[in-house]
Amino acid sequence: MPKSTRTRQSTTTRTRARASTQPQASSPAPPSITLNHADIATRAYELFLAGGAQHGRDLDHWLQAESELRNRALSAGQ
Repeated sequence: MPKSTRTRQSTTTRTRARASTQPQASSPAPPSITLNHADIATRAYELFLAGGAQHGRDLDHWLQAESELRNRALSAGQ
């Protein structure tokens, strides 16, 4: 492999590495919300019961409970 090719590849690799470590411009971070584990568990259980107490959807219920409580907290904070 010619020397110039190796140099070009090395330079390209360094440029990509540098570009990926530079901070990205972003929108302001959303406010941090701390959700209570017991509140999420209670709401997930309510969703489980409302869905006919069918097993196997525990993750779906948990994620829905988290989403509902997070949205409720954001709405109350505005």
